[in-house]
Amino acid sequence: MTYNEVGISLNEEILNVAATFNLDPHHLQVEFFNAGHQAIFVEEVGAIKFRIHLSLEEKRIISVKQISGPAEHAPGEPDPFAKYKAFMK
Repeated sequence: MTYNEVGISLNEEILNVAATFNLDPHHLQVEFFNAGHQAIFVEEVGAIKFRIHLSLEEKRIISVKQISGPAEHAPGEPDPFAKYKAFMK
């Protein structure tokens, strides 16, 4: 896990949030974290990076944007956004 903000350090709460939303902490970059309120993470899944905006108050993903990697997935391959859609309302 890497951090963009000065002052953010690896802590139990961030790891718990990653686990709650099924995010891989070994391929996670923390761009913003406001404990109990909101977080913005970048997760690398294979060759694709996703920016994930979380509402920690509502325990849901607000938005997900693919920021790198192939724009389309091959027919028959699973939807790369499927794991995030499960946490969106």
